[in-house]
Amino acid sequence: MTMPVSREPDSNLSSLLTEWHEVLAPLGYWLVGLHAAAALAHHYLLKDNTLLRMLPVRQLRSDRE
Repeated sequence: MTMPVSREPDSNLSSLLTEWHEVLAPLGYWLVGLHAAAALAHHYLLKDNTLLRMLPVRQLRSDRE
């Protein structure tokens, strides 16, 4: 199934969007990795309850109390 096109393809827009995708996609992966590393650092190095507070199971228990 093909998507309907409202106008002729624009090669300049296509290359611009491709460039943005090539830049933003790896940045997104880095952001996810840094976020996970920070959560683990809070849990294992700082030994605070930041990671535990983000877990849904933990939230459900605290809601019942």
